Amino acid sequence: MINNTPKAVDIQQLTQQAIYAAMSLNWENAIKINKKILKHSKTDIEALNRLAKAKICSGNMSEAQKIYKKVLTLDKFNIIARKNLNKISKSPNSSPNGKNHTNGQLNTQTTNLSALFLFEPGKTKLINLLNLAPPQVLATLNSGDQVLINPKNHSVTISTIDNVYLGALPDDLAHRLIAFTKGGNKYDAYIKCTNLKILTIFIREVYRSPKFISQPSFQTNQIYPDERN
Repeated sequence: MINNTPKAVDIQQLTQQAIYAAMSLNWENAIKINKKILKHSKTDIEALNRLAKAKICSGNMSEAQKIYKKVLTLDKFNIIARKNLNKISKSPNSSPNGKNHTNGQLNTQTTNLSALFLFEPGKTKLINLLNLAPPQVLATLNSGDQVLINPKNHSVTISTIDNVYLGALPDDLAHRLIAFTKGGNKYDAYIKCTNLKILTIFIREVYRSPKFISQPSFQTNQIYPDERN
């Protein structure tokens, strides 16, 4: 008798393929691979969440909603499912038939992304994070997602709004932001783009303390590690 049950290593390989497909924005392939995983493990929450995201990015909001609701029946405290269900319900781009008119790009901001990422010399900065979170965490991120800047004594980490660690700023930029933040400056940050090896965020100065009124937050001619990419 032939045993058709896949080995654990096969599921692991499929998981890696699904993550890579999502990072490559190959949503059709991501859907196929995650469905293949779910054929053998119907309650795989990570695969369900990845499938839902792929459905969103393919423009099918209604199916994504159903999948996220299924996740919450399996794990009622699942942060990813709750967060994305909330995004879908508030999305101005979803239509009655469940299709999204912006090619599936679901954002936390109703503001147009081109306006969100508007460059202002000295006040904004694109930066690639260091010491990144695992690929399965990066695969859940969307362009436009707001993230948290967490200044510490000698470093600055970046996390999701649910406090999931994403990466860290280069030391020189971190030290600069720590000093400005202690002096009263305020900053917002958003996901710009991500793949298997790079997570780029966009930082904007939203308030400048009188103490630094003539000092720009960012040096326009400074390039940080890997930023050329």
